[in-house]
Amino acid sequence: MGSYEDLLVRLKDIDLIGQIGSLLGWDQEVLMPPNAAPLRAEQLAWISKTAHERLTDPKIGELLEEIELASDLDDIQLANIRLARESYDRATKLPTEFVEEMAKHRSKSLISWTEAREKDDFSIFRDDLSIAIEHARMKADLLGFEHLRYDALLDLYESGLTVEKLDPLFSGLRMSVAPLIKAVVEEGKRPDMSWIEGNSWSQKAQEELSQSVSEAIGFNFSSGRRDLSTHPFCGGPNPDDVRWTTRYSESEPFGSLFGSMHETGHGTYEQGRPRTLDFQPAGKANGLGVHESQSRLWENQVGRSREFCEWSLSLWKKHFPGNMDGVDGEQLWQAVNLVEPGLIRVDADEATYNLHIMIRFEIEKSLISGDLEVDDLPDAWDEMYHQFLGVTAPNRSLGVLQDIHWSMGAIGYFPTYTLGNLYAAQLLEAARKDLPNHDEQIRSGEFGPLLNWMRENVHGRGSVLKPADLIEEATGHQPSPDAFIRYLSSKVERLYGVTA
Repeated sequence: MGSYEDLLVRLKDIDLIGQIGSLLGWDQEVLMPPNAAPLRAEQLAWISKTAHERLTDPKIGELLEEIELASDLDDIQLANIRLARESYDRATKLPTEFVEEMAKHRSKSLISWTEAREKDDFSIFRDDLSIAIEHARMKADLLGFEHLRYDALLDLYESGLTVEKLDPLFSGLRMSVAPLIKAVVEEGKRPDMSWIEGNSWSQKAQEELSQSVSEAIGFNFSSGRRDLSTHPFCGGPNPDDVRWTTRYSESEPFGSLFGSMHETGHGTYEQGRPRTLDFQPAGKANGLGVHESQSRLWENQVGRSREFCEWSLSLWKKHFPGNMDGVDGEQLWQAVNLVEPGLIRVDADEATYNLHIMIRFEIEKSLISGDLEVDDLPDAWDEMYHQFLGVTAPNRSLGVLQDIHWSMGAIGYFPTYTLGNLYAAQLLEAARKDLPNHDEQIRSGEFGPLLNWMRENVHGRGSVLKPADLIEEATGHQPSPDAFIRYLSSKVERLYGVTA
């Protein structure tokens, strides 16, 4: 067996361990009985420890050094070596005991966050959050960074991402988007929401609607499933077993539908990964920003389009016959595109969403630097929401406790959501050039052409290229906010008749 083949065998073992861990993690959030939590923490810690031990085996380093001397590697082999080297170098900087400790704490912290959110009591989560932040600081110090600790954490989720790159991006979005929001609010033109707010929306019907839409988009339920969880997510071990969740509120149906479309976008990406590269780093999805581009594309740029609303109206009437009397496609389109500053990130409209991310970005920078203490976090959260969105949470559950990410130690993750919005607009703009009948296809429920375009240009490319290079290959341009700003400005003008 050659060095490259030996390396792939070892990487497959590591990947299989991770797949088992993903199933345990999914079960923890969806089905696990409460009393199983302590033992599940032990199980997941063992998974993390074992994978880390395999990845940091000196033999992998030796194999990488041998292979890196070769001059006859193809693009996929080069990608596998690049990605394996990144993983190996990172892993060898983190002691196995520290990795195990973080894994145990994630399981414990997830439980305390869930309880704190249910009881609206930040103090229940406070100590575990403090430990998670300290773990993040330690991890950043071990990994190393040039300028800021937070840069090391950002790089974990999007290769090469730094505060220096993100600060002007968020500043630019604020300058372009904030005036749009201000103009809409000042205009005071609110679509008719009485048919939403005056009705009850049964969970069963919401489940049926979500299922129908997900199937229509192209998610294969023979290789996946839909479930209920506190915080929607997409997981599962491999393209043959992709699992996503959503949540429901009988007071409004949009959260569940668009949450389902969001996770369906993630799911179709996972199901579309190149099967010839199973267990190989180059066969994985290409970073969280690209992953988010797929979820935001289907949730917003397709799901909240006028054409999609016209197509889906018949489904709404089928599943909610009494609630939809007299409602046409135009009214549905206006309602699902309500621009209104709110408290909840996952329910935010396209115009305000990136401000939710900006707030988290600013808070994470301050937490990691030590400029913001955990005890001051809830009030700082409320102050920033009042400053940037003009709203204040009536309780902690709708404020600082609304997101699951910090309980999982995922600090540095949130900015990838904004990258996803920007990538999605750029990808759809490029897809439209190849799909001149796109609008009519969406209006008639033909989602295959767009999904196939994404399969060819995004999903099927795996991680052969770096994220920014993949976007450039697919669109002809380096990542930029320009397409998103064009898209949002045009949409808001059509909806509200205002311009920034």
